[in-house]
Amino acid sequence: MDIGKFTTIGYIGGGNFGKVFRAKDNLLNVERAIKLISVQNPKEFMDAINEAQILEKCRHRNIVDIKEIDIHQINNQPVPCIVMEYLPKGSVQRYLEKNFVTVQKAINIISDVLFGLEYAHNGNIFHRDIKPGNILFGSNNKAKLSDFGLAYGLANQPFSFAGYSPHIPPEVLEGTNQDELTDLYSLGITFFRLVNNIPNLSLNFADDAEWLKALKKEKFPKRDFQPHIPKPIERLVKKSMKSLRADRFKTCLEFRQAIQKIPLFIEWSCVSNNTWEGKFKNDKYEINLYNKRTGYFIDFKRNGRKDNNYCCANIVDEDLAKKEFFKIIRDTTLKI
Repeated sequence: MDIGKFTTIGYIGGGNFGKVFRAKDNLLNVERAIKLISVQNPKEFMDAINEAQILEKCRHRNIVDIKEIDIHQINNQPVPCIVMEYLPKGSVQRYLEKNFVTVQKAINIISDVLFGLEYAHNGNIFHRDIKPGNILFGSNNKAKLSDFGLAYGLANQPFSFAGYSPHIPPEVLEGTNQDELTDLYSLGITFFRLVNNIPNLSLNFADDAEWLKALKKEKFPKRDFQPHIPKPIERLVKKSMKSLRADRFKTCLEFRQAIQKIPLFIEWSCVSNNTWEGKFKNDKYEINLYNKRTGYFIDFKRNGRKDNNYCCANIVDEDLAKKEFFKIIRDTTLKI
């Protein structure tokens, strides 16, 4: 399909408001990503984005670079098109669906996003739709926030738009305009999903009143954490998704500085239920839980050699063995 000077060469994905294609810029001979926006009022969409000065205010290494925004005729219909840098490593959502996300990986992603989000907030631009699908990986594996400005263009369209519903805070459901604190809440939900390896978050409420009640009581999403997550990180994530605005992080800087205070050590990955592998700088680690006739055993190895400081033997109960297994992982995820 030809779109102005572009020729599409592949389909990347789509959502409620459009489709994204990989395309070639025939004039510059470079690849781009083009988002075709499905709206009833293309001119109003363009005017809203131009008025917000998205292109000028969102130039940052942790924000997906928008090259141009224009209206093109496609099948004899005017369609708003957002042309962006093409990032072949894809989205955090896709990574989350196919890989185990380590605590360190989650922290790195959120920290990168906070740099870009802080820059936008300083220009009085709010994202309003933060979710794993709107975070992409750059060539250097740094995370970049995508789809800035989409919410501005959609705000006056003839349908309700409040961002990715499972990520919105209670005040938005009550009709409050989205702002810096609502962005930070949505990023907090994203953080929660990453550390807990939750690919999808679904709404299962009878009506908005039931949903709002669950949000206010912090019952959605249920604040359960995987057993390998250290308590300081759990507390930080919980603060980022507090139902009361006064209890959340107030700025991206405050959020990011809290993350930077976490003293990270071994980066653990789940291989199987009872086997995890870790790394820190040039060292490799492995922890195994297994049972023998005399009970349950935990072997902890650094570069193939046992470290008896963390090994356990003859644990009589499986539940106790599991608790100790994950306690060791939690304790060694952070520097003591």
